[in-house]
Amino acid sequence: MDVPLIHTVHMGKRYQLLSGDLHALTDVNVNVQEGEFIAVMGPSGSGKSTFMNLLGCLDVPSEGDYYLSGRVVKSMTLKERAHLRNALIGFVFQGYNLLPRLNCVENVALPLVYAGIPTRERREQAREKLVDVGLERYTEFLPPQLSGGQQQRVAIARALVNNASLLLADEPTGNLDSRTSDEIIAIFERLNRERRLTIVLVTHEPDVARHARRLIRFHDGCVVEDGPVSPSPPLRQALP
Repeated sequence: MDVPLIHTVHMGKRYQLLSGDLHALTDVNVNVQEGEFIAVMGPSGSGKSTFMNLLGCLDVPSEGDYYLSGRVVKSMTLKERAHLRNALIGFVFQGYNLLPRLNCVENVALPLVYAGIPTRERREQAREKLVDVGLERYTEFLPPQLSGGQQQRVAIARALVNNASLLLADEPTGNLDSRTSDEIIAIFERLNRERRLTIVLVTHEPDVARHARRLIRFHDGCVVEDGPVSPSPPLRQALP
């Protein structure tokens, strides 16, 4: 069997507070194969954000281990974790996190600037990713000139510009109306289906979670459900 892209072994995370230790995650054992599309749900404070921070190599476990593409994350230095994160992972957030004074191409190309890619090459790669999300006509627009859904598409293109293997999306439809949410989820489904992009998506919305193929549910820092999702209804036709 192939090595899982994500493999956690009794993974836990605790924070030391003045009032004592806070156990944010306890004994999490999860395998994720390349090409899966997973929704993560649970009430506020259940451990979802901590779980995503660990998967994204933004933090390391206090107990147990996390293997990303077969590599033990906890034993890495900060620099090694940053390199692995930049090579394998793309992030999409609820708030888009675009720089308002940079146009779409420049925003998408930012990760390539940090990677030292020459200007012409990074602009070409950024344009290709904008085509992938249906924004080829908006390359020179600034974020304030775009709708919320278009800004989220720019954020998705930026997350993919390094050809990431893993997309971590934290409430990516939280600021969008239902129709625009459908359009964003349709992009995720297409990327997962056509490119075998592995997607782990945190959401509070059951209608969004239904479009994933697997659901992991957290409660009080523990995984209380991990299984297939019922087939989703057809999405409305996405518009550019």
